[in-house]
Order: sequence, then structure tokens, then C-alpha cells
Amino acid sequence: MHKPARTNRRRIALAMLALLALVAAGLALLSGLSDFDLDARSQRQLTFTSGAATLSGTLVLPDGAEERPQAVALLVHGDGPQDRWSNGGYLPLVNALLDRGIAVYSWDKPGIGASSGDWLAQSMQDRSEEARAAWAAVAQTLPQARGRIGFLGFSQAGWVLPAVAAQDGPKPAFFVLVGGAVSWQRQGDYFTARRLEAEGRTPEEIAQHLIETERSEEEMFSALAAGTLPEADAARAMETSVERLAFIRRNRHADASNAIAQVDAPFLAVWGAEDLNVDPQANAGDYRRLLPSSPHHRVEVLPGATHGLLRSSLFGYQLADQMPWYAKGAFLLLGRKAYAKGAIPLVGDWIVETVQGAN
Repeated sequence: MHKPARTNRRRIALAMLALLALVAAGLALLSGLSDFDLDARSQRQLTFTSGAATLSGTLVLPDGAEERPQAVALLVHGDGPQDRWSNGGYLPLVNALLDRGIAVYSWDKPGIGASSGDWLAQSMQDRSEEARAAWAAVAQTLPQARGRIGFLGFSQAGWVLPAVAAQDGPKPAFFVLVGGAVSWQRQGDYFTARRLEAEGRTPEEIAQHLIETERSEEEMFSALAAGTLPEADAARAMETSVERLAFIRRNRHADASNAIAQVDAPFLAVWGAEDLNVDPQANAGDYRRLLPSSPHHRVEVLPGATHGLLRSSLFGYQLADQMPWYAKGAFLLLGRKAYAKGAIPLVGDWIVETVQGAN
């Protein structure tokens, strides 16, 4: 006689559990999406000049610590025409750093967004001078935080940050490099080898391809230097623009070895173990060998992490435009949780501990 009542109670309990699960899923969804929103944050627009360019950026301050953040991280972009927040891709990391009490400043690359100039006309030395000018501008804006201002750079910043850290004169408080390469040439070989590997090429085929590519490129660059090959023809052969070709010619011999050996400011260099763009083990080994001995330097390779320290199981692609719709959707839903385990705490905690130890 009592079975229907028990059945109804069971159904009600199951319905409530399902409702709770939906609520939890909704809250998780909102949490991920909120990581892409800076509207509630305290922001200041800040411009500075470097060379003939005027660079425009945004300084975002932690809640409740607008005038005295624990640290200030200046973002240095990797390759490509990136605006200050890298089309929104930086925002989960930015919000996580803000929650850790770290202010963040980032600016549009030259010729992108509100910045004048042309990023493709830059050398790595130009980029280093630009980064130092940004540091000076932020220090002038937040004089009370002068001894706690440093850099967080990605990928191509590997030829920028060591040069800034090795310069004479006043030093930024810290440097964090994610996925940086030491040698431009070796990075290009690794990138190509991993791409060919994904296409199913054998190790022998890949090695032969790299040899032939190096030979043909050296011949092409020699002909360009001699004036016997039109730039338009060379650009067409490399399937790129004349402007991009000029950028490659200007920077293809970049090598950070000498600068790394002269770094005398706290430096964290980190790679994802599943990086498809930059060889993580080889470059980490270079940094361990080249960085001067200091308890303030740290070199890490994070398991299960990509070039940008995202979870490799979900985001294991060489380029963002290779990500399918469901991977892009997962990034939006996960927000800061898209990062590999330990990645954000490693960066945020190291920055705070470094500046606290120096002040």
C-alpha cells in the first residue's frame, strides 16, 4: 500500500538532484565566462611612445588594491598582429592574476588596435626597447609600485625579455617567460618537424625536408641580399607577404644565448611538456645551462601543458586557428580552468613571492 508514496519520494529526490546538477553546471558555466570579463575591474588607459610609434594599452588593477597592488605584470606578446588582450585569449589569465593581487598592463602591438606603427617593421631589439619604455610608463603611473613591476611574456618574447633583463641600469622586479625559444632557427625547425610528424611523415622524411628547406632558404636569402631575386618572388615562394618576409629576414638569426647568460634579475622560464611550437626540453636545458646561478631563477617544464600552458588533452594544437569549434567552446566555458594543473599558481605565486622577498 505504501509503495506509490516511496516511489514519488524517490522521483522527487531524483528530480532535486538533477536540478542541483543543472544549477551547479550553470554556475560553472558562468564562472568560466566571467573570466573573459573585465568590466567590473578598475582600469586605466595608458599610452607611451617607443621610437616613432605611440602605443596604447590598458592597466587593470586588483580589487581593493588599486593604489598598491602586490605586483604589476606587463604582458609581452608572442608573434602575430595581437591587440592588448590577444583577442580575449589573455583574459582568463589576467583575471586570475588580478585575483592574486597582481595588476596587469598590456598594450596593442604597433599598427594594431589603437597603437600606431607597424609590428612587422620591428626587430627583436625594437621590441625590447618598446618593452622597457612600457615599464618606465607604468612605473611613472604607479610610482608606489616601482619596485614590484615586471614582465610576463609569451613565445616570441623569448628574444625580448632576456635582452631587457641583461641591460644595464634600473631593472624590472621580475621576468616570467612562457614557451620561449633560445634560437629562432632551431625553433623553426622544431615547429616544422612537429607539423610534418602530425601529417604522418617518417623521421627520415622529416630530416630530409629540414635539410632541403634550409638549403633553399639560404639560397633565397643570399639572392635577396645580392639583389638578384625580387622580394615579391621570394615572398610568393614562401607563401607569405613581402612585409612578413622582411620581418623574417630581419630577425631570423635571433638568439638569446648571450642575453640569458647576463640575466641578473629574478627570472622564471616555463614550458608546457606538450609544446608543439617550441622544444620544451631542449630550451629548458639551455636556460638551466645559461642562466647565472641564483636562487631567484627558476626553470620548469609542466606536464600536460601546451605552448601557452593550456591543458594539452583539450588544446593540443600548434596554432589557435587550428582549434575546432568544440575546443574553442571548451576554452570559453572553462576560462582559467582551461590551464594545465599548477600553471596559474606557478606564475602567480612566483611573482608575489619574488617581489615580497625583494621588498
